Amino acid sequence: MAVASVELRPGTAGRILDAAFDAVRDFGLSRATMEDVAQRAGLSRQTLYRYFPSKDALIVALISREEERFIAGVRSAIAGHDDLGPSLAEGVGFVLRFARQHPLLDRLLATDPQAFLPYLTTRGLPVIVRAREAMLEMLAPRAPHLPLDALRGALDASTRAVVSYVLTPSERPDDVVAADMAAMVMATLREPRDHVPPESENAAPTTRRSRS
Repeated sequence: MAVASVELRPGTAGRILDAAFDAVRDFGLSRATMEDVAQRAGLSRQTLYRYFPSKDALIVALISREEERFIAGVRSAIAGHDDLGPSLAEGVGFVLRFARQHPLLDRLLATDPQAFLPYLTTRGLPVIVRAREAMLEMLAPRAPHLPLDALRGALDASTRAVVSYVLTPSERPDDVVAADMAAMVMATLREPRDHVPPESENAAPTTRRSRS
C-alpha cells in the first residue's frame, strides 16, 4: 500500500505524459508501447493503466496537453493587439510557426501519418472544438459588437483551415497565409447575413390578373 500511495502522488499524470512524449518521439506512435511509457516514467504498468486505461486514452491526453501549449502560445502572441483582425493574424501565424518547430508533431507527420492523422481529422472534432472555443474566448472581447454565434461560426471555419495548413504546409510564408486568413474571416463577419436575395431585389412586382 505504501508503494501505491507514492506512485499516486500529485504530478504522476504529468510525468506519464512526459514519458509518452519521449516514447512517441523516439519510436513513433505505432511502435511506442505502454511498457515503454511505464519504464520511462519509472512506474509499473499497473499504475500507468490506473491513470490511462488504454494507449488510445494516453495519446488523446497527450494531444490535448500539446494543444493547450499551442493555445497558451496564441494567447501570448495576441496579447499586444486590441483589434480583432491583427489578433487573429498573429494567432494563426504563431500556430503555423510553432507547428513546424514542434518536435513531436513534425516527427509523426513525417514518419507515422497513418496512425497520427485520425486524431486531427476523422477523430479530430474535440481538438477543433477546444481550439475554436479558446479562440472565441480570446477574441470576443476584441469585437464586442459582433454576435457570438457569428464569430463562433467564422472561427470554426478558420480553425479547420488552420489544421489543414498544419497538416499540409503552404508554399507561401506563414505570415502571408495568416494575414489572408484573417482578412477572409473579417470579410465574412462584415458580410450582411440578412440580405435580400438578388432575385428578390430585382424582380418586378407582380399583380394578380382577374379572370375575365
